[in-house]
Amino acid sequence: MDNAGAIDAFATIVGDTRGILTTACATFTEGSGTNAGTYTATVPGDGYYFIKDTTTKLTGSGTSGTNVSDTLSKYILAVVRDTTVVAKDTGITTDKKINKSGTKVAADSSNIGDTVTFEVTVTVPNTTKYEDHFIFVMNDKLPNGLTFTGITSVVAGSKTLTDATQENPKPYAGENYDGSTGYYSLKVNDTDADYVWTSGSYDPVAAVGGQKIELTFNEFKKFAEKNNLIGQTITITYTAVVNDDALFMDTANENEVKFEYSNDPNHDYHGDNPSGTEPMGETPKSKTRTYTTSLQIFKVDDSGENPLAGAIFTLTPTSDGAMNRTVVTGDKFVASGYELSGLGEEFEGGNNPVKYWKLKDGSYTKTNPTTPNMNTSKYEDPTGATYYYKVIFNVVEEAAKTDSLTVVSNENGIIQFTGLNAGTYTLEEIAAPEGYNKIEGTATVTITWYDPEGECPSGTSAEDWATIKNQGGYKIEATDFAKEGFTFENGSGSSYFKLKVVNKSGTELPSTGGIGTTIFYIVGGLLAVGAGVVLVSKKRMGKEDL
Repeated sequence: MDNAGAIDAFATIVGDTRGILTTACATFTEGSGTNAGTYTATVPGDGYYFIKDTTTKLTGSGTSGTNVSDTLSKYILAVVRDTTVVAKDTGITTDKKINKSGTKVAADSSNIGDTVTFEVTVTVPNTTKYEDHFIFVMNDKLPNGLTFTGITSVVAGSKTLTDATQENPKPYAGENYDGSTGYYSLKVNDTDADYVWTSGSYDPVAAVGGQKIELTFNEFKKFAEKNNLIGQTITITYTAVVNDDALFMDTANENEVKFEYSNDPNHDYHGDNPSGTEPMGETPKSKTRTYTTSLQIFKVDDSGENPLAGAIFTLTPTSDGAMNRTVVTGDKFVASGYELSGLGEEFEGGNNPVKYWKLKDGSYTKTNPTTPNMNTSKYEDPTGATYYYKVIFNVVEEAAKTDSLTVVSNENGIIQFTGLNAGTYTLEEIAAPEGYNKIEGTATVTITWYDPEGECPSGTSAEDWATIKNQGGYKIEATDFAKEGFTFENGSGSSYFKLKVVNKSGTELPSTGGIGTTIFYIVGGLLAVGAGVVLVSKKRMGKEDL
């Protein structure tokens, strides 16, 4: 007669009630080297002996301790010879990485709008010591700057699991389930996931991030043992988009994951999810870090201090992947027929917007070209049919990999591009503010990124490395008018590279009055020629008098 089940049940009762220890009837000798953590129990003879693991702090929920990821041993009640005892299982650990073009990294640099692919790996634990159920749940918490966009795959060994939330009824429920096919259930922010975020016109860049992801393995014990998966690797792949709430520069967007699991084989677990009262273990957290950067242009007058509004700059990526979606701060001029609803923009002047007209050099003026006797040669549309509104800007702009972003400095002299990746850019001023000369030529801006928690790059001094680490791993170099002009402005989660650009005064605006400015240029030229004639005549007259 097989009494194993009855003996186990009795051992559980004894263990749960702590039993009655009358005498130390066994001696334990700890192993060494590769056998460290194991003990040899020497007993007087064959018989029934109760051995219980007395390790404490094994509950993961709200309990701290170095052994929170350990699992207890199953009670032992029968010994027929000297027995080697593993006091507790080695703790389960998990690892999370970013898959960057096939390379697994703990940190990366990305644009706003980029999709980040995460891979979480964990080893299938030993489920055989448990009676009917083994709870195994992944918990992930995204930062506010990342928006969850879906599970790509869940693979255990060579077996691909199916999303049970997409099945109705749940195929693993009931006695007919034999464990041959694996299933998982997904909750996002405590709600059964149905992937609504991938449908319609949903924009993850504009959506709120920071989702809580809970992935539960259904009937995990039956599935793991049916397919001989114990000790094999589970890989969970999923994606998130860097949104417009991402922290930039010196502060990373950190993402961490852990697993909760059954850790006491002497307890009778039920279902697939923790009830809150069951003994549970949890893995140490594994995290990834996503960085993005920001570039600010500060436009000033000859004094170097007074901000200038109206300077127009373009930023163009010259390396693939340098730009995707960018939060732009500054001003923008849009034609009168432009639709503004839903873009978070404001007219200058509120309900009574000021009108602007575009000049051929790319700048804008408030002077109406239809004013009587106006010189309109510098206007892009001399008829005045097309006018523009100035829009105060701090919104996400679309930018393909090689497209330029064009922005106008605001009343504080600021243009800012936030959410840039490491890469190479061309910076150009295409129009100066009214009354100022444009900066000629272009500047090449190269932004390089290193993992600030990694090793010092080869050829970099310890002093320079300390500076780069303080800048979130970013290093910037520039040419021409931007050469040696960048400073690092350090703030909590909102640091940026700042470039001060000076405009010299000198440019004149189109003018009104009479027949415009052209007549003054002509008359002035004639007067200059006339003055020369008079001067020559006088000299000649002087010679004749001699």
